[in-house]
Amino acid sequence: MADHGSEADPDAPHESAQTLIDALSVALRRPVLLDDPALAPLAYSRQWGEIDAVRSDSILSRGASEQVRRALEAHAIADASDVVRIAADPELGMVERLCVPLRRDGRLLGYIWLLDPQGTLGRAELDRVRDVARRVADLLVHSARRPVADEGPLFAALSSPRAAERDAAAADARGRGLLPRGPLVVCLLAPRTPALDATALASQAARRLSHGHAIVAAVPDGAALVAALTDPVLATLRPDEVARWLHTVARAEISVGQSDVADELEGIAEAGRRAAVALRVAAARPLTEAYAAWASLGADRLVAQLPVALQADLPDGISRLLRDEPGLVETLAAFLDAGGDVKATAARLALHRSGLYYRLHRIEELTGLRLSDGDDRLLAHLAVRLARLH
Repeated sequence: MADHGSEADPDAPHESAQTLIDALSVALRRPVLLDDPALAPLAYSRQWGEIDAVRSDSILSRGASEQVRRALEAHAIADASDVVRIAADPELGMVERLCVPLRRDGRLLGYIWLLDPQGTLGRAELDRVRDVARRVADLLVHSARRPVADEGPLFAALSSPRAAERDAAAADARGRGLLPRGPLVVCLLAPRTPALDATALASQAARRLSHGHAIVAAVPDGAALVAALTDPVLATLRPDEVARWLHTVARAEISVGQSDVADELEGIAEAGRRAAVALRVAAARPLTEAYAAWASLGADRLVAQLPVALQADLPDGISRLLRDEPGLVETLAAFLDAGGDVKATAARLALHRSGLYYRLHRIEELTGLRLSDGDDRLLAHLAVRLARLH
């Protein structure tokens, strides 16, 4: 999200899309949401009082569900030029709301949404909303045009093993106003298809953030985004949700790995290493869930750092299972992930218990493992996790 100010002073730090949405919310004493044209949140205010399920899901999931999107678009909001009143839809858990499209030169830039279940917003309040919509549209247009430089050399210096080089790079970044002091995260983006430009996707995401709160760098096999958690958009998220946000706003076939929080720029080197570990985990996940943060990796935090060569040291029986029996591997993984709970495993796989017991017995026959033995189960779990990440 852009943080640029009015047309008279586009870099003024006091006005941003987030601050305009916050101010509108306070003035109207109701929650306000700013979406992009695809109905993914760009900014949202404090949630005054009760909010409906549609608003809650949109914020938590970083976008409207397909069912909600179809219902809202049926009101021709994409073609509207002024306020559209959307009737309540109890089946969707949606109360009555107002939609104010943001346009500039015929181009749709997004929407401002206000809950209005009692229909109490009058002409004066709507004129205020229209004024804010015009100002936010100006900011979004300016943001879309704002160039985002590739700071590859700077990121490389910040990631240097030499402390003096890191310190000099941090001083350079602060001197140029690229990043503030305070908590930061590193996200690494890797395309899942060769045609995708990860640096361009990272740059698009950076334009949603406040000026001086993010840098983008081309790196081998992808791109890096270093972002300050003090940015108004990111400040609305938990510290471990930035990868998910980035994956959502990119709307492309990418994997995103996020570091833990670095207190200052001087900690970028270690943060980048941890982001790379998280990226390895994210790349092994389905496309819709291809994001991971260091803080929530669990055991994969360690498994992902084990060398690929270790797979050559697995017992032959386990290697053959991993290579030739994908169905049994899925069963074994579900059983181990459930802590050996047969009931939970059978439910997860939609199997009768007798069918599960047969599969587990077959796994023991093929591998020589005893799944009742803690050491054998640890070996099997490590083998399955390693195979999942390679």
